[in-house]
Amino acid sequence: LQTSNMFAVHVGKSSRARKNDDLKEFFETRDDDEGEEETFDAIDDDDLDISDYESEDDADEATSFPPMPILIRCPLCPAHHSRSPTSAARQEEKENEESTDPPTRPLITSAAELTKHLRDAHQLVFKNLNHMVLLLQRYLDAWAEKLGTVSASDVTSKTSEEDGTLIYHIDAATCPADKEIRNIVQKANLEAILLVQESERRREALEPRKCLFCKHTCDNRSNLFRHGYREHNFNIGLPDNLVNVNEFLHILESKLASLQCLYCEKTFTSAAVLRKHMRKKKHFKISSHNRLYDRFYIVNYVEPGKSWEAIENEKIDSDAEEADRKDDSWNDWDEKADMPAQSLFDQHVAPSLEECLEYMKREYSFDLLKTKSDRSLDFYKTVALVNIIRRSTANNACFACDLKLDSAAELAAHVKQSGADHLQPPAEESQVWQDKDNLKPVLENDPLLMAFDDDVEGDDSADEETSRKRLEECKKTLRKKIAQLSLEAPASETAPNASAC
Repeated sequence: LQTSNMFAVHVGKSSRARKNDDLKEFFETRDDDEGEEETFDAIDDDDLDISDYESEDDADEATSFPPMPILIRCPLCPAHHSRSPTSAARQEEKENEESTDPPTRPLITSAAELTKHLRDAHQLVFKNLNHMVLLLQRYLDAWAEKLGTVSASDVTSKTSEEDGTLIYHIDAATCPADKEIRNIVQKANLEAILLVQESERRREALEPRKCLFCKHTCDNRSNLFRHGYREHNFNIGLPDNLVNVNEFLHILESKLASLQCLYCEKTFTSAAVLRKHMRKKKHFKISSHNRLYDRFYIVNYVEPGKSWEAIENEKIDSDAEEADRKDDSWNDWDEKADMPAQSLFDQHVAPSLEECLEYMKREYSFDLLKTKSDRSLDFYKTVALVNIIRRSTANNACFACDLKLDSAAELAAHVKQSGADHLQPPAEESQVWQDKDNLKPVLENDPLLMAFDDDVEGDDSADEETSRKRLEECKKTLRKKIAQLSLEAPASETAPNASAC
């Protein structure tokens, strides 16, 4: 298997293809061609074994990454050992920085080192300093300028250590000066980043660039991202959401060149094994927990202290709360409440559905809900009955006996005199129930059609009960037929034997 794996890596095709005698000459010729360049995506890795590079309990989610690297010159440290950061001193520091002499301000490369330096050298403790990690130099420069005009004790709270050293605590929640500085720095930095992004859109984004995983060259950045997603299932976001993209892509290229997985950042021995790993683990992506890439996403500059995940989660929670609020606003809405309803037999309009039903019971002895229950009318037949009565009343005709009258007043008098026994729905076998036109509302938004919608579930349960009874009857009939067949079978088997004798 090792030989097969090495063979596949060297040739750039599957070792199974190499074993084919018809292709042996082709591969031998290709082996002699030193100009052939093997790309990341041109390797058939079906036979590769990567078990030696991964543990059995290897987690798919990579969550442990080194902290974001920083490069800070502490602006609070004087260039010439002067403790007072006056304007003259700062001008002299600037001149020294522009000179060839090495600067005296310390170069800090980690957040832990910066925190320790600020506490030991300047007796300052910044709360949530990690929230400003993308803006550290601007942030500390602003504080250095602030402390050059006012005393730290005037704008911060202080505590005393055991050795008597005073420590000044700077917290945006309790220090208005810190909150103001953070807002100013964040706004200025966001404007600068947007200008960089706009400049990239007009120049770098229009330049052709080679794909990270194959030899294909795309005309512009949008096509590059689209190609990466469609052909390699690799997605790092939309171009409009990124900044300093060339630097971002250069980092990704360098990781692949050093045979490092883009997601979990494990290092492998060959491009074939790396690609096998990335495909198997679905690591054709970058980890959202890797803070190295935060500076390339615009969303991380919008609100310092909140990653894009936190902002997206807030957006999702806000959308969910808004949806719940909208849903709750309909909970107390009653479709039947305060809806004027017109009688089925005249032009009387009642203020509500309930009053309309009571009016028809009182004036014409017609109870719609009772009629539905007594005749076992389902939802559709009840709708048809309401529309049949309305259509007949519009033509001054009695729906029960089809008697045609000259006026609506005569029709109302006829219905009153006829009574409840006369006002009965058509027979169950009547063809009017099959007429689909009777399901079309005669009166638009007819409240009477909603007088019985709550009983639909009851109708469904009744239909289920009927279906269950029919199923039981079918089972009994089937059992009887099976019993008859079992009794008749021996007789049919012995009949031929008797004739043979």
